[in-house]
Formats: sequence, C-alpha cells, structure tokens
Amino acid sequence: MSNKKKFFVIFLFIILDAFLLIGYLFINEKVNQGNFKKEISNLEKLDASTDRYNRQLKTTGEYRKAEKAVKKYLDTYAVDYQEILSMYKDSQLNKVLSYENISKDGFEFNESFKYLEEEKENFNKKIDSLLKRSDTEEFKSYLKSSIKDKEVKKLTLELVLSEDMTNDMNTNKDNIQKIKDKVNSIIDNSKEVLNLLKDNKEICSLEDNQIKIKSKQVIDRYNELISKIKEA
Repeated sequence: MSNKKKFFVIFLFIILDAFLLIGYLFINEKVNQGNFKKEISNLEKLDASTDRYNRQLKTTGEYRKAEKAVKKYLDTYAVDYQEILSMYKDSQLNKVLSYENISKDGFEFNESFKYLEEEKENFNKKIDSLLKRSDTEEFKSYLKSSIKDKEVKKLTLELVLSEDMTNDMNTNKDNIQKIKDKVNSIIDNSKEVLNLLKDNKEICSLEDNQIKIKSKQVIDRYNELISKIKEA
C-alpha cells in the first residue's frame, strides 16, 4: 500500500473516530439531560416536612455537580425544617407548666426560665436561618455560585425555580413563619404564667396533683394565659 493510501486510510479512521466521539458526547449529553430533568421532577414530588432529598445521584459530569448542589440545598433545608417541626411539638415545652415540672422546679422556676430562654434563642436562630433559605432568591443565588457550566446552570434554574417548586417554597415559608409566631407565643405566655405564679407564690400551692391559687384575680389571669397557649 502506497504512502498516499495509508495516509488516506488513517485519515478516514480519524474522521470516523471523531464522528463516533461526537456522537457519543451528543448522546451522553442528551441522556444526562434527560436523567437530570427526571430527577428534578422527582424532587418536586417530595415534601420537605417529611422527606429527605439526599437521594442517589443519577447523572455525570456537569449535570452531576448541579444535581448534587440542588439535593444538598434541599436536603439541608428539609432536615432543618423537620427539626423546627419537632421543636414545635417538643414534649418538654408542653410540660413546663405541668404539675410535675412545677413540683420539681418549685415556684422560683429557675430551671424552667433557663430552659425557655435557651429554647427561644435556639429556636429563633434556627427558624430565621430557615426562613432565609425558604426564599427563592437565596436558592437562586446558591445555585449560581455552585454551578459553573452556563448551560447547565441555566437549565437548573429553569427547573428548580419552576412555578410548582416556587409555590412549594413559598407555602413552606408561610408555614414556617406561622410556626415561629406560635412557638414564640407559647414561650412568651409560658414565661408570663411562671412569672405570675412566682410573683404570687405565697398564695399558690400544689395539692391533689393540681395548682391551687387563692385569688380569683390571679386565677382569671392564669386561665387567660393558659387559653392563649392552647390556642397557639
């Protein structure tokens, strides 16, 4: 075979390999893009109040980086959201005004006041951070800084900031704000009850598993505060 023919054959192989490579990259891109869209769609069906988003990664390359960023943000958000819900339902918070707790702590309520102060500070710190991350602009900013590829970034923002996803985040944000208001109301009114009992400890006693108060005015105020706690 002449050198010219050898060169021609080699050239054909190079061209063929180039076409195969381009074809592979094109198909791989489409497969990755399809898997990415499907996985984001699956994430939209989850509930941040009960589910986790730390699912197995289904893509490769730049899509994998974007998928990982989305799931990391949403999973951290879900974990903190669920912790807030747990704090809202915290049995210890509900038992601060119980006969058992008052019997244990006494009418000075040193441990109870300490607990309520620490709980309020910890709760508000966590919930304010969560409210910030419930904002779609915060999510958008995070994704922009985490994803480098322009086309993948553009697609990611289109998918995760869809109407459904945005509505879900806004709904969660409203729910979180309501929880914040309720928990702070419970804590503040619980502190008022404790202060009321402490200031009137000379006419308060524990008898027959009940708190006895020898003043109608104090009893009326006590019942008013308890009603506010129950309504929260």
